[in-house]
Amino acid sequence: MGIRVRVKLLVEGRGVETVALVNSGFESSEPDICVPLGLAKRLGLWPPVSFESEEAMTAGGEVPLFRLPARAEVQLLAGGEVKSSSPCSIVANPYIDEALLSDYLIDELGIVPISFRRGLWRHRSDPEGAVRESEEPQYWK
Repeated sequence: MGIRVRVKLLVEGRGVETVALVNSGFESSEPDICVPLGLAKRLGLWPPVSFESEEAMTAGGEVPLFRLPARAEVQLLAGGEVKSSSPCSIVANPYIDEALLSDYLIDELGIVPISFRRGLWRHRSDPEGAVRESEEPQYWK
């Protein structure tokens, strides 16, 4: 099932709410959110004026990624409130259909996985026994 959380991605005065997969296998040295092209288009970032291209090794093999120059902020939404926020970098991936949070960004947002299989998590500010359920996936074309 995986853990999916509701986030709001804010870029250059625009904001889009979406559901993102908490992907501990997406290892990064900075707070990255990987977005499908449909979400990048909705944010007005695709096609980009400029970008840095990089290759990434994924479970499906090596794929090209596009690091977009826009600086962004991501807010973690839960229970009708903003639980936390973090600046982030946006990486566009033409081979995915949902937003992915990197391990770095997961930590910055204070997401504490309880069970990936059951889709259970809590926020670091929640009481110790609190358990939150995963959101339904949101796919972008």
